[in-house]
Amino acid sequence: MGHPPNNRGFTLLELIVVMALIALTASFTVPRLADLLYADQLKVNVRKLVGLIHQASTLAQRDQKPHLLKYFENEHRFVVVPEAKAETTLAGDDTTEAALLLAESVRVGEFWFWYGGARSGEDRVIRFSKEGYVEPTILYLRKENGQEMSVVLSPFLGKVRVIDGHVVPETDTFSR
Repeated sequence: MGHPPNNRGFTLLELIVVMALIALTASFTVPRLADLLYADQLKVNVRKLVGLIHQASTLAQRDQKPHLLKYFENEHRFVVVPEAKAETTLAGDDTTEAALLLAESVRVGEFWFWYGGARSGEDRVIRFSKEGYVEPTILYLRKENGQEMSVVLSPFLGKVRVIDGHVVPETDTFSR
C-alpha cells in the first residue's frame, strides 16, 4: 500500500489570501502609527491641514458652491462648510463636511490675506469659490517652543506650499 497524502502544508491560494489580508490591515494602521511615532506634531498637523485645504477646494468645485474653511479657536479645530450654511454652523457642530482637530501643542497664528491683510480671532475664514479658487493667503502655525511654519495658498490650481518659519508676504511669495 502507498503512503497517505501529505495535508499538513498551505496551498498557494491560502498564502495569497493571508498576505492580502495582512497588507490590507497594514495599510489602515501604518498612517496612524506614523503620526504617533512622528515626534513633530507641528509638521503632522500642517500636513493634515494641507489635505483639508485641498479637500475644501475639491468640495467647492464638485458642488459648484463656495465653501469656507473656518478656524474655531475655542475648539482648536478647522472645519469645511458650504458658504450657505456658514452662518448656522457653530463651534461643536458635527455636521460639517470635513474637519481637523489640531494637537494641543500647535497654535494657529494670524491669517494674512492679499486683499484684507492680517486677521486673527474668530475672523479666520478662508473662502473657496465655486471654481475652487482662493484669495492669496498665508496661515501661520507654531508650536509652544517657538517653531513656526507658514502655509501659503496660491489663488489658482490649488497650489499650497509649506515653508519653515514666518514668511513675510510679498508679491513673489505666491508666484513660486
